[in-house]
Amino acid sequence: MSEEAKMILKMVDEGKITPEQAVEMLKAVGSDDVHSNRSQNEHKGEEFVQDLDKWGKELAQKMGSAVKDLEPKLRKMMQIMVQNTMKTVEEVGKVFREQQNRPAEENENHEEEHFEASSDTEDHTEDL
Repeated sequence: MSEEAKMILKMVDEGKITPEQAVEMLKAVGSDDVHSNRSQNEHKGEEFVQDLDKWGKELAQKMGSAVKDLEPKLRKMMQIMVQNTMKTVEEVGKVFREQQNRPAEENENHEEEHFEASSDTEDHTEDL
């Protein structure tokens, strides 16, 4: 509590002013306190914004460094993925071409063998 407010309350206690007069005086004195509190809060707010800005810049620098470190690794991973995909496509194409070049009768026999092999697999899974 400010010294002015204490003096006003003492004057009410001594009967020098009425409580109503004290309220008016306290409002007038309190407005100065409000202005000083407001400027203190604004200053704290500015400090907070500056700290936040500084933190944001530091984070951006760290993130930039992390991205630079990851970039070569990501490129290598993408190269490996593309190579593996190309190998798989080549193998599928090779199998497809082989099937296209087989006589129709041989393809039917191969399909029957595949069906029997998958049936055997199903029988074994039932044993588990």
